[in-house]
Formats: sequence, C-alpha cells, structure tokens
Amino acid sequence: MNLLVVLSHLMSKNCVLGEESAARADMAIKLFSSNEFDKLVTLGWDYRGDCATPIAEVVSDYIVHNSDIPKASIIVIRESRDTVGDALFCFDSLHKEKLKKVTVITSDYHVERASTIFTHVFSKAVSIEVYGVPTKANFDSEILFHEQQSLEAFHQTFKGVDFSSRSEMFKVLSEKHPFYNGQIHPKISCP
Repeated sequence: MNLLVVLSHLMSKNCVLGEESAARADMAIKLFSSNEFDKLVTLGWDYRGDCATPIAEVVSDYIVHNSDIPKASIIVIRESRDTVGDALFCFDSLHKEKLKKVTVITSDYHVERASTIFTHVFSKAVSIEVYGVPTKANFDSEILFHEQQSLEAFHQTFKGVDFSSRSEMFKVLSEKHPFYNGQIHPKISCP
C-alpha cells in the first residue's frame, strides 16, 4: 500500500484552514490525483479551545470539497498533537497494512524534521518521502531555529528507543513528551 499523508498546520475557530494547511491540502489533491497512492491520511486533533472539530476532519473535508477524491479514500486520524504524534498514530493505525511507501506533505521549513521522525517511527522498513510546500517561513531564522530545537528534543526524548517496538514508542510518548504526558495537554493512555 502507498500512503499519502498530509500534516496539518493551523485553522481558524470557524474551521477555515490557515494558508499553510490549505497549501498542504492542495498539494495532497495534486499528488493523490496521480493515482500512485492507495489512501490519503489526514492528521490532527481538536487543538483549538474555541472549535471542537479536529483539524484532521477539516483537512479531509477541504480535500473532498476541492477535488474528486472520495471520502472513502481518506483515513482521518484525530489523536495526534504534533509531528511525533502524527508519525506514531499514523504508524499505529496502519502498521498491519503492507506498506511500501509513505509520502508526507508538510511545509518546506519542516521537511528535515518530518523526514527524520517518520523514518525513525516507520523503522526504515518503509520508503519515506517528504514534500514541502513553499512558505515565507522557510526564510525566518526564528522558525528555522525552532525546527532545529524540536528535532534535538525528538532525538533526546526518544534516545535509545527501539523503534521496532510499538509499545516502547508509545510508552515514551505518554511518559516523556509534554504534549502527551499531561504536562501541557491531557495525558494519553497507551494504545
């Protein structure tokens, strides 16, 4: 199975995708229309306190309304809160499938981090390719510095983890990652 995975960015309280999220969804429409992919995956939780709709659903709806892609071709994963969660929950939902290739769509400044995380989580058993939509943020030194810090935090948090062990990955996520261990957002239970 070949998957096309679109990472979410931001949306408004009225469930309108931000510029980067819309650009990522538009690229997903273009790439999925090439018929190289079996399924399209959208990711992201209901991160806004003023909107109960998970961004994964908003991206899915955007794609359906702006293309000929049927809803049945889209897998919506609502649990992830960041890129690490995107990779882990995507893996968790689909690891029993015979995956050959996972193509990830994100923003240009986020390609290195997304590629590193997805490659680790999918244990190099699956071909990972990452596309980045062009953004102005790619020239913003603060954003680029944040990306490097986040990548270092990923390596530190998951240092020594056996990425072939689903349970070990989720144990570390639920105990050490502040978006999942109760430090910043509610604690998750390991699936």
